[in-house]
Amino acid sequence: MPKLAWDSKRVAARQEGKYIRERSADLYHTARWTRLSKAFRASHPLCVECASKGIIKASQVTDHIVPYPVCGTDGFFDEKNLQALCEDCNHIKGQRDKEVIARWRRGTLRREG
Repeated sequence: MPKLAWDSKRVAARQEGKYIRERSADLYHTARWTRLSKAFRASHPLCVECASKGIIKASQVTDHIVPYPVCGTDGFFDEKNLQALCEDCNHIKGQRDKEVIARWRRGTLRREG
């Protein structure tokens, strides 16, 4: 199928059967989150996952320990639910979070504690 001049990359990728990443929740695109994330990383400059393994690596991402939407809007801006991660650790945790979110949506996630 020929690409038309007005086709976006997303439309072209979908037509070619490529994976299309969903847009993140709107809360991630607010000035409040941007300020909080930047300040959190400034005060937590190392990746906590790497540090737990004795590796010193700069943090690049502010991650929700309990993933959003599981934590809801109450936990979204709660600094006790945040951790600093490098991109590699964030990707690995993101894969685990997908299963946690799926179980939460199915109603099969057991809360510990």
